[in-house]
Amino acid sequence: MNKQNIIQITLFVSVLVFNPVVADTHRIGTNIQTNLNLNITEEITSLLYKRGLEEKAAKERAEELVEGNAELFTLMLNNLLYRCNSIAKENIVKYLSLAALHKQSVTLNSYDQLIDIYSKIKKSTPDIDVREKLSAIAKSNTLMVG
Repeated sequence: MNKQNIIQITLFVSVLVFNPVVADTHRIGTNIQTNLNLNITEEITSLLYKRGLEEKAAKERAEELVEGNAELFTLMLNNLLYRCNSIAKENIVKYLSLAALHKQSVTLNSYDQLIDIYSKIKKSTPDIDVREKLSAIAKSNTLMVG
């Protein structure tokens, strides 16, 4: 056998061996994202249920809050959590559950809304650095919306 045949056979075997691994890795990533999407609405539903709403009503309010697009809402929420690390996820979920309870709209691509979220959670106005971060987050979330 010559070198070219050995290389071709090696590449062919490598593709056969590693293809299932790549597929499993992609599937795991998809499952994690799906679980994260479900967790946001479930966490809001759970908090509303603990506040006294019936489970069905709590779930409806949580779904209304994310406006039927949990994936986009989660991406924008993750962008906020990742880029503005001074806010804890638990505090944002509490804020979102209160907004859902009062049937308020939350738009995570609005700079004003992000300032409001930060101010209510931290009980203070954001400094210039945080305002710049929130502005960048609002702009990138706007790009996600399209």
